Amino acid sequence: MKVFVIHRHSDRAKATKFVKDAKKSLGISLDPILLNNSSAPNWKARAEEEIRTAELVLVFDTEACSKSENAEWEIEIAGKLSKPIVEFNRRETIEVAMEDLKLAYNFENEFDECFSVGQQQTEGNFELFKIMVETSEELIRRRQITNGFFITIIGGLLAGSGFALKEKLIADEATLLLLVPTVLGMLLCWSWRNLIDNYGKLNKAKFKVINKLEMELSSRVFSAEWIALGKGVRKEKYRSFTETEKNVPLLFMMLLFLVAIYISLDWLWPSILSLWTQIQGISHPP
Repeated sequence: MKVFVIHRHSDRAKATKFVKDAKKSLGISLDPILLNNSSAPNWKARAEEEIRTAELVLVFDTEACSKSENAEWEIEIAGKLSKPIVEFNRRETIEVAMEDLKLAYNFENEFDECFSVGQQQTEGNFELFKIMVETSEELIRRRQITNGFFITIIGGLLAGSGFALKEKLIADEATLLLLVPTVLGMLLCWSWRNLIDNYGKLNKAKFKVINKLEMELSSRVFSAEWIALGKGVRKEKYRSFTETEKNVPLLFMMLLFLVAIYISLDWLWPSILSLWTQIQGISHPP
């Protein structure tokens, strides 16, 4: 996340350290923008452009910034551009600012605003709840179809390469051509693994919405189910399907890698034997 940091020049080192500590403690990706010099001729134009492209504006030490005309101008521009602003006040604890930064990073406030209208329309919310559950089930079906597709394609590449090697369908000098399908298979495995990961993230987001809508119902069955499963932190009760599924492409990738090594050795073996014979001849002359 690109963050424009508004700060006094004298606090530059402290502001940089604050962002660095936030990245480490919160485990989030931040790309801080701290302008070096506010006396440059085009400083305001550059500052406005950086604020425009930033996802978030961080005001480091609001009390100190209130005494700076340039910092006040930057805050004003951020407000005009409707940028979310996180303020750090030295009178508050760092944890408060960190929490605000985390909420902004995860779009928590924007997420809650999506439910701020029409909360009393229970019947309408129930219809939305049913739609989200149905789309979640549809996502699972799509995920299974995707897994089946990749297993079929990659399994076919493995079987085809193995059959071609066993039956010597390709001349020895052209054996390396079989590396093409194996490399293609490994690339497909990588793509497959990324898709599984994204399906998992999408499903997690859907259930976050489902759980939010469920709060309007008399019984929160999905939330109860998640609690019964230990909220995902009790490994003896529940292990993520996504994490388990992501191992399957890795196993296929390892198999393809072994096949690639075998193909390479099969192609190099005559040369290795010839070289070994020459070495033996040199070592033991007649």
